[in-house]
Amino acid sequence: MNTIDDIIVQTRKIHTEFDSTIQPYKIDLWRYCKYLTGSPWEGEDLFQETLLKAFTSLTQIWNAMDPKAYLFRIATNNWIDHLRKQKKEVEYITTDDEIYDESRLSEYEIREALESLLLNLTPKQATIFLLIDVFSFTGTEVASMTNMSESAIYTSLHRSRKKLKTPVKKEVRIRESMSSSESILDKYLVYFNNSDVEGLLNLMTETVEFDVTPGFIEFSKHEVRNGSLKFGLPGHLGKRVMLWGKEVNIVLAKKDDTYELHDINYQEVSEDKIVFHKSYFFCKELMSEAAKELKIPLQLDKPPVDWR
Repeated sequence: MNTIDDIIVQTRKIHTEFDSTIQPYKIDLWRYCKYLTGSPWEGEDLFQETLLKAFTSLTQIWNAMDPKAYLFRIATNNWIDHLRKQKKEVEYITTDDEIYDESRLSEYEIREALESLLLNLTPKQATIFLLIDVFSFTGTEVASMTNMSESAIYTSLHRSRKKLKTPVKKEVRIRESMSSSESILDKYLVYFNNSDVEGLLNLMTETVEFDVTPGFIEFSKHEVRNGSLKFGLPGHLGKRVMLWGKEVNIVLAKKDDTYELHDINYQEVSEDKIVFHKSYFFCKELMSEAAKELKIPLQLDKPPVDWR
């Protein structure tokens, strides 16, 4: 009889096969999630939620299916469900915007413009527009993803295209920045750069959560001490930067005469203690886009990860 440890080992093997199967679709899925949410950070959250649900839902699939359509359907439904549940007030700044002429824009420019244009469409309209005009799904495929008729899909698409070609007011969301103790975060970087494990641990609450999804999660200082920090710190350089509107730490690994982007992370502080640590070490899609944004080469070979 299998123990839970046996099941964990088997599940990891199956998950590796699953990840290999969906690998060709992951970058498009990540970009889709980014466009839906309007933020690389929230897009990464939606992306990881989608991958988790896609994997855990496999036991409920009894018919042959298209992996890409399966992933995009889950992302679409997750996003719409999230919007329905989260009825929070959002403040806006209204600024004049120009008319977008799709015929004069490159595919890349259209994709980048979507980040601002999405605010002018309903969730359903934005979803349909993205799936067909950006990610090249057919009306039939999108109909199956959204539980709409094919004729309704094309009606919505026509209205969205028309709306996006007229003068619009671009609304930019104001997101409240995370409040934290600057002194604690400053100390975090000092201890990190000095490879002072005990110094770092002393900054953390006993119930600190280390989220390094999709690699691992640790739920206490004890687990961190005996897990991710068991063999010390890597000796890399940490520095704080503003990236996509969020203050984060980037970790740079020295290679020859230059530096490569090794990790991106941030911490949340409560009552002068770090209560949450989020690392994007294993998030290839986000790390790749961040490296381009920061104009820093991405470290591809960083055990246990090899992205070469």
